[in-house]
Amino acid sequence: MMKTLTLVVAGAALLAGCATAATRTNPDLDPSATQFTGWVRVSNGEFQLFQEQRDLDNAPSTTTCVSGALPRDAQAAAGDLNGVQATFTGRTAPWSERDGVQTLMHEGARITNQCRGDYVIKADSVRVLR
Repeated sequence: MMKTLTLVVAGAALLAGCATAATRTNPDLDPSATQFTGWVRVSNGEFQLFQEQRDLDNAPSTTTCVSGALPRDAQAAAGDLNGVQATFTGRTAPWSERDGVQTLMHEGARITNQCRGDYVIKADSVRVLR
C-alpha cells in the first residue's frame, strides 16, 4: 500500500510540474502598463513582442517575448508589422483567464500565447516606430 501511495504522490507532483511549466514570468513586462514597446513578429494573427531586434530570429520558446493581438480589423488595417519596432496600447490579461484550453479571444483575434507568458497583451492600437 505504501509503495502505491508513493507512486501516486510522485505522479501527482510530476503532473503539477508540467502544468506550471506551460507559462513563464516575463521580467520585462509590467502587467499594469498600458503601452508596450518592442520588436514585432506576427504569426497567425498573433504578435510576439521582443525587447531586442536580434531576438526576432529566435523561436519564442528560446527567448523572452510577450504574445498579444490587435482586434481583427485593426490588425488588417495595420498591414505587415513583421520586423518593425512598435508601441502597442492596450492592457494585459492573465493567461489563466483564457477562453479555451489554449486560446484567448480579443475582439475577433485569437491569442495562442506562443511566447508562453503568464500575461498576454490585448492591444487596442499600434504605432510603428521604425
